[in-house]
Amino acid sequence: MQIVQNSVKPEKSFEIQNINGNSCEVIFYDNIKEKQDNEGNTIYEYEMYEKTIDYRKGIEDTIEKNLEAWLKSIKDIDYVIAAADMRKKRDELLKETDKEMCLDRLNLKLPEEITMTNILTGLKEFFDGFSSISNGKIAKYRQALRDVPQQEGFPYNIKWPNKEDLK
Repeated sequence: MQIVQNSVKPEKSFEIQNINGNSCEVIFYDNIKEKQDNEGNTIYEYEMYEKTIDYRKGIEDTIEKNLEAWLKSIKDIDYVIAAADMRKKRDELLKETDKEMCLDRLNLKLPEEITMTNILTGLKEFFDGFSSISNGKIAKYRQALRDVPQQEGFPYNIKWPNKEDLK
């Protein structure tokens, strides 16, 4: 989906372009809104979806008769693709922080001599380190990344977390 602003309002809800042998592009226009720009000129803002389909005689009538179904189908496909792209980006950001969540950051030191005091001291150090990692800024950043798909507007309008902003 693209959000388009144009001084010309689309004449129809869709148009067929680039007929090339057995294929063509269908461009759908939805949620057309009339607005004013800063100079007071009328502009139209709308969602635009493009799909390559098999071309055949009468395709325009077929789409016109089933416009809602066609539009729903293309929106569903667009959503799935956009969501997959955003999850891939999120997963890459999570991967970048994997090294900051490794157990070696716990500063766990194994004592040379095993005594109950050394074991308890080691466990305390382990849990102190684990607590600082699991409750720290990076853990909160990672959780915010995992929560991205639950944001209102996902996958088209995402507020990406910034690990520097989390406390």
